[in-house]
Amino acid sequence: MFAAIHLPCFQFQAITLGGTTGPAALLDEVVTGTPLAREQACVLQVNAGAERLLVHPGMTASMARARCATLQFLYRDAEAEVAAQEVLVQCSSNRTPFYESTSPGLCVLDLSSLPGVKGGELAYGKTICEELAQSKLTARVGFARQADLAILAAHTAAPVRVMRGEEDDRACLGALPLAVLQPTWQTAEVFALWGVKTVGDLCKLPRAGVTERLGREGMLLWDLATGGRDRLLKLVRPAPGYRVEEDFEHSIECLEPLLFILRRHLQSLCDRLGATWRVAAAAVVELCFEDGSQHRRELRIAEPTRDVEMLFRVIHTALEGVTAAAPIRGLGLEFRAVTPAGSQSLLFERTLKDPNRFAETLAHLEAVVGAGNVGRVRLLPSRRLDAFAVTGFFENEKSAVPPRALEESTCAGLPLRRLRPAPVTQVFLVDQKPAAFRNARYSQAVTACDGPWLVSGDWWDVTQAWRREIWIVTGEDGGLYQLARHRNGEWVMEGLLG
Repeated sequence: MFAAIHLPCFQFQAITLGGTTGPAALLDEVVTGTPLAREQACVLQVNAGAERLLVHPGMTASMARARCATLQFLYRDAEAEVAAQEVLVQCSSNRTPFYESTSPGLCVLDLSSLPGVKGGELAYGKTICEELAQSKLTARVGFARQADLAILAAHTAAPVRVMRGEEDDRACLGALPLAVLQPTWQTAEVFALWGVKTVGDLCKLPRAGVTERLGREGMLLWDLATGGRDRLLKLVRPAPGYRVEEDFEHSIECLEPLLFILRRHLQSLCDRLGATWRVAAAAVVELCFEDGSQHRRELRIAEPTRDVEMLFRVIHTALEGVTAAAPIRGLGLEFRAVTPAGSQSLLFERTLKDPNRFAETLAHLEAVVGAGNVGRVRLLPSRRLDAFAVTGFFENEKSAVPPRALEESTCAGLPLRRLRPAPVTQVFLVDQKPAAFRNARYSQAVTACDGPWLVSGDWWDVTQAWRREIWIVTGEDGGLYQLARHRNGEWVMEGLLG
């Protein structure tokens, strides 16, 4: 059993919190400039008072003002939306640890492990609505056997709806606008041209036809419209903290009692590291003294670890040389946690003399070239030229191509000496076949040709789609050349065979 908590008109609720009286409309953003520019701003959401006066989303501000002279204009507030989403997430976490923050104003909960929910969904949903109402948020709750079906049920709830797979429930969902499925704007334009406006209209189309014309996105949208498929939730896991602070009831004047307290906190922090499969790369020790002064020391660990004894020795050695004119009244301890490197250790030496220095160098490089641009190259299982991805140095290396596929791909033949970059080539055609080609390095008449071989990929994505037409031609000098024509009609020489 899944439950979906939906906050209708989320952006509007986030800035009003139920405190508006009279008709009001929400504009997408604060429009600066001339008054004429502000009047052309688009209405994003409206309240019930403005809706009764026939003001609806999509209108310009001037059109909405013409229908209601007393209409109040509001603007989106990013901080208020984040605060409202945190309230929704907190409400979900109070119910179950298995929940997903699906989108702004929407959370999905997995209630299958909670006893007493099945059969009492209406009372359970009303309790959720009442809890959010205390924060001045209006919620709708939908229950269903599948997560995506629960989301659709939440959009039709008043304020709670339980989907049990009956025909009446399906008919009610069919009246929902197609926007609840959140298609991309390109797909939304295609549906508009087809006259598909509601979820029910999409369900009437054949799944195979939608998939053939719209690709993977069309297939997923059709599945969502018909109730979705069983899927795993992208669970929200709060980032674990690796910091402890303590204010002493009695000030400490010597090192021994301070080390006793540090030992206890070290054990607690190492337990947290073990629960998340991480290790400490550095430890930050902060001491607060009665005279208001502070001492802060960051200690780098030569080999990241969560061994309590080793960390205790490092901190003990660092604190032995600390002197102060006043007793200690407070302590702070924090770990810099990292993922342990999964590599085979050598017999008589470490892989790196100082892994922390290496990680620090990588961090400096990422600051210069951008996050995700530092790592090792991993080939992707694609026929697209130079298809690769960058993975981190500390991530486990996994082959993107199955071993069996690698074995099948090793076949006898001439190797291709690829030209990088591939020079643009002028190709002369006779009967739609290459008869001669010319570029800055080669100019040959074709004595024989073989092809074409058509390869393509990513056809479902307009921005990433690619297509190539490959020809193997024999020049008058006896050499074998590989020519390719891209989807824009441009010819290039990819390389020489042999």
